[in-house]
Amino acid sequence: MKRVCIALIALIVANGITACAGESSVPVATGKGSVRTINAIPTSPEFGFLIEERLLDGVSYKSNSSPRNWDDLHYIFNFEVRLAGDITATRVASEALDVVADVEYTFLISGSLATPTITIWEIAERDFSGTETIFEMRIGHAADALGPVDVYVALDGTAPVLGEQVATLAPGEVSTATDLEQESYVITVTAVDDPTTVIYQSVPTFIVSNQSVLVTVFEGDANDTAPFTLKIFNQVGSSVTVPDERFLPTARFVHATMDLAMSDIYDDVLLQNQIASDFAFGDVTGDIDVAVGESQITFTAAGNPGAILLEANLTAFGGTRVNYYVTVGVADNSLLGAPLIVDRRSVETVARFTFFHSAINNQLVDLYVVDADALIDEALPRQISLPYGRQTGSVTLAEGSFDVYITTSGEKTILDGPVRIDASLGDVFEGVLIDRVDPTLAEFKIFPPP
Repeated sequence: MKRVCIALIALIVANGITACAGESSVPVATGKGSVRTINAIPTSPEFGFLIEERLLDGVSYKSNSSPRNWDDLHYIFNFEVRLAGDITATRVASEALDVVADVEYTFLISGSLATPTITIWEIAERDFSGTETIFEMRIGHAADALGPVDVYVALDGTAPVLGEQVATLAPGEVSTATDLEQESYVITVTAVDDPTTVIYQSVPTFIVSNQSVLVTVFEGDANDTAPFTLKIFNQVGSSVTVPDERFLPTARFVHATMDLAMSDIYDDVLLQNQIASDFAFGDVTGDIDVAVGESQITFTAAGNPGAILLEANLTAFGGTRVNYYVTVGVADNSLLGAPLIVDRRSVETVARFTFFHSAINNQLVDLYVVDADALIDEALPRQISLPYGRQTGSVTLAEGSFDVYITTSGEKTILDGPVRIDASLGDVFEGVLIDRVDPTLAEFKIFPPP
């Protein structure tokens, strides 16, 4: 009898489960949509982009996260950032989204770090067969400081004409999609209803077919030579920066070796365009305009263009900045030029500094950064075994006064220091480590503002 009762109860429970299953309120996915984010806050650190509590990506300024496909369900997307002085991330924004199948969503985070604005741009996903000769284009406005603009997209050599703009946009807005033939185009941003007031003009840019592109206008930062710049993102997250063709790249020259005498610098083969004079050991120039592409940089004895000391090449890309270090090779002590891309973008939550190691007499060094007037006896190095001929990674600082020491690698033997840094949030410091006459010492120099 007992066995019968148990069987009867089990049957009732099973029937109940079956009945409930037919009326389930649990959502069922029927497809997937694509989600990504773009960071448009110029002074922000990297944002963490999360779906619910799961980290998807870290997103720096002017960058997008990797597009990800998610079921067509309801989600909360979160944005987190490490604020000044914090060691853990703070959630600064959240946005709910009902993902719809076959729709591409782009979260634009703009405004300020304290009160960010989240705007969602969406478009139906486009399937290309691979045989089309067209691409799909939208224009996005991510430069809050710019205000409303007109945007023109035309073949090279075609001047903007009022009425032919492809979009008129305010910050945070995105245009509708347009199909264009695969070709080289110039993108021009102007004042509204005034095509003669050019705010940004791209280099001729070839855009290939069979893709959906989001052309986005950003504010320039200290790494850009123009006040505004533009990036093109496609549907798989690849991107390219398109500089303003009206602004040349720049180079800042650093005399970082005793093996180069005081010199003059020329950036043309015929030595007719002198860009710096009396360039002495330890000197740092300001930012100097240089040509796009490859240039021959020639160093001659000061006041004597016939006495060539070094000939080297510099390759510069539109809209960018480089530091050009004159140093020597380890193998044969021959003079050489080392052009390196800089990162001067101000980040409002930290101060940052980096330096180039050009002290050949001490080829491996450690870096200490301690509070002002503190000793390094019990301190740990911030960076270890830094090799000669390399630019170090960025060191982050809080606000305050600090002392920098350079030591022999693995030892507390001081090569230079203390060198005082008074840091405010957002500051960016660059420096170089060079030899002294005494080979047991080195000199750590902080560059003046460019």
